Amino acid sequence: MSMYAKTTFDVSVAIPAYSRSIELVELLQSIYDQSVLPAEVVICEDMSPQRDAIRSIAAAWREPFAAQGCALNYHENERNLGYDGNVRRIIQAAKSTWVLLIGNDDLLLPGCIEAVAAYTAAYPEHRMISRSFLMFKGSLKHELGFSQLSPEDHLFTTQNSESGIIMRAFGFVGGIVLHKEWADAIATDRYDGSLYYQIYLGAVAYCEVGIGYISRLIVGSRAGNPPLFGSASSEKGVHVPGAYTPKGRSKMWADLIRICDDVGNQYGLLLAAEIKKELEVRQSFHIFEMMAGSSPRLMRELKHEFLKLDLFGHPLPRALYMVNVTLRGYSPIFYKGVRKLRNRLYALRYGHATH
Repeated sequence: MSMYAKTTFDVSVAIPAYSRSIELVELLQSIYDQSVLPAEVVICEDMSPQRDAIRSIAAAWREPFAAQGCALNYHENERNLGYDGNVRRIIQAAKSTWVLLIGNDDLLLPGCIEAVAAYTAAYPEHRMISRSFLMFKGSLKHELGFSQLSPEDHLFTTQNSESGIIMRAFGFVGGIVLHKEWADAIATDRYDGSLYYQIYLGAVAYCEVGIGYISRLIVGSRAGNPPLFGSASSEKGVHVPGAYTPKGRSKMWADLIRICDDVGNQYGLLLAAEIKKELEVRQSFHIFEMMAGSSPRLMRELKHEFLKLDLFGHPLPRALYMVNVTLRGYSPIFYKGVRKLRNRLYALRYGHATH
């Protein structure tokens, strides 16, 4: 450990914590290893079965971070707020001008905080910023691919992009950067249980200044961990901890459409139509990929839910449904091949390779 404190930047790395204590240690290490540290790491534990372990981990890391000039602040919710409530709570608890949200099983890639500092210095008027991210399984040595919306830093606005960009930019929460004072001013519990609080914030940002975008890969998204939603009162009855269910996914997408309808109406813009197109075409691939290998019964349930939302008219979800039903246990091989091909084509187009 260096005897000299590192340079810090006015950003709080905000970790909404629910179980996953082992992965939390890896995340904290990835933050500590940054060449430029955040001014603060803030953790909000949401009454998970691993609260004692998470409390101990936070206590163990407080002094090492403090020695490098970074505060580690730990909070425990008195009741289980659920995903949306805990995200809102941790933004309110953060003390810096900027807040970087990160799931407690994801990682910061080298140079992440430097990239955020450079972007916000160049565009201080932006209020919510998306980013490119790497997908991995187990460790960063096992890369699965990456997500990149633009090869260059960009601002997506109502003038230069369709509203589907809201979902593409903020469907994954890890690495999203937002202006704390702005987010606090529009905070609401109206969408608790949607699992898409960041989509609400992103829709507002899109209708106002626009969605900022950091093209550099700055975070790693861990694949393979089952979802833990369903313990909070706002999530019970629909979401089942440990599994993605057709009804749970349908509820999320219905809420997403509702959020965009609400925000669009507030600003006099039509957002939901393009959002539905985004879900039916582009996002359906991810859903059928997650359901690959499921029983025919679950696939029929998923089809039924898509039909209820009027999201099964395009040829793509119908084709992917047939892939999953026909190939069954072999269907994951199909999706793996598609992702490999996609990554190769993207690398050729933009000159980027994941390795």
